[in-house]
Amino acid sequence: MTVPGRRAAHPRRAFYGIAEIADAAELSRQLVTVWRRRRSHGMPEPDAELSSGPIWRGETIEPWIDRVRAERGRADAPPLDRAIALRACRRALRLAAVLLERPVRVRLLSQALSELRELRPDVSASADDELGRAARTLLTPLAGLEFDTVGTDANGRLRDRVLETLPVVREIVRLVD
Repeated sequence: MTVPGRRAAHPRRAFYGIAEIADAAELSRQLVTVWRRRRSHGMPEPDAELSSGPIWRGETIEPWIDRVRAERGRADAPPLDRAIALRACRRALRLAAVLLERPVRVRLLSQALSELRELRPDVSASADDELGRAARTLLTPLAGLEFDTVGTDANGRLRDRVLETLPVVREIVRLVD
């Protein structure tokens, strides 16, 4: 888990696709796709095109990701809407509840992860104030999560990672009240 007030460093990779760029830059996949197609926001051209889509080498795209992440916390960004912060808390708690069920229902787990990811653009675009930092601390480790539909051990690690973020929920609720 990250320290409140500090952004988590994204894991470095050898190669990135649209999904990996979106996770690392804390943006939606749709936004990254639009920026790439429009050749906007200084996004570098992909190093290769596969039938599954464009790919970038880490050394090509990581400087751009770092710049996008740094620009996200601008002082002129609007403060995070309190309702969105509380929605992030509810969705994190729903994800934890789904992971505590036995057996884990894959469809519900996938839906809970997807609903949590939907909030990333709003949270990422918010000001770097105490509430915005807390919400980013909550969402950053959760939004990039994947799960193994077969191996319960992978789901156990996922559950542990989600449960580690729950103290941040308490902090967000305190800040909103």
